[in-house]
Amino acid sequence: MEQITLSCPHCGFSKEIEHTRIPAGTNNIQCPKCKRSFSLESSFSFEPAPAEPRMSQGPEEFSVGTDKGRAGRALPQESSAESKFCSTCGEQIHIRAEICPACGVRVAPPANAVTKLALLLITFFLGGLGGHRFYQKKYWLGAVYLLFFWTYIPSLVAFVEFILYAFKSEAELQRRYPETSGRAVVFAVIVPMVGIALIGILAAIAIPQFASYRERSYEAAVVGDLALCKQQAEALFAERMSYPTQTADLHCQTAEGVSLFYLTQGFDEFQIIGYHARGGKAFLADADSAELAENSRQAIKLQLGQRYGDMPLEEGFHFME
Repeated sequence: MEQITLSCPHCGFSKEIEHTRIPAGTNNIQCPKCKRSFSLESSFSFEPAPAEPRMSQGPEEFSVGTDKGRAGRALPQESSAESKFCSTCGEQIHIRAEICPACGVRVAPPANAVTKLALLLITFFLGGLGGHRFYQKKYWLGAVYLLFFWTYIPSLVAFVEFILYAFKSEAELQRRYPETSGRAVVFAVIVPMVGIALIGILAAIAIPQFASYRERSYEAAVVGDLALCKQQAEALFAERMSYPTQTADLHCQTAEGVSLFYLTQGFDEFQIIGYHARGGKAFLADADSAELAENSRQAIKLQLGQRYGDMPLEEGFHFME
């Protein structure tokens, strides 16, 4: 029976085991002493099996052949998916075993393995931000969650993962996620908070600027329509020495949302009032002044209502006789 000597390149811990007790397809192994992983292929050498079992001579030497406490039974070979290594003696045992049958010591989980409670809490509260993926050291996947958290799709996926984690045993979770990172969870929380704060600052600057730009666009539309209407009235006066006095004399075009009111005041006077349905200002023009007067839209609408009764004040051109 061939034996191999496994030696940890990190701490120097070594152990001789039978070659057939290593599951097929195993590439990496974890040192039971320092808990660090290393390549299996680069860390063993073959030795011929001794004629007689070699008994333990010290805390760092292990017996080979028949294991004490197993009554001479050979260790059954287990698949890597259903086995783990004892953190005390390094024996390969069943994944659900709580006490190592070789040394009799209670098996401790890997030092940095996940705990089911922490994983469930992080997934439930921070899963939408990828917190559980950062906790599992799945950094790229956590970054994807963090990048698209605003779509709520990561939150939905994290909820499904929360349910799956809830039905798995802690040993299964520790086997699948043997290393964790608490700092990465903190990073996953801080980054969105900083991002939200920056978005809030930018919004506080951009929203007033956008509102001011929109208001100026409304005012420009009103002023342009009002100026064209005044030009039409003045052109009619130049033609017949009289401003429009009846509905058929004048019709002015208006942009969307603009309301224009031509108020007749005799053949030699007129007043035009204009405002935008979503603007805050109203503008007034008359025959005697080249400048436009400004007033509140609400105040002008109130005055028009008092003067002309229940007249419609919707957008468009209105000739008021």
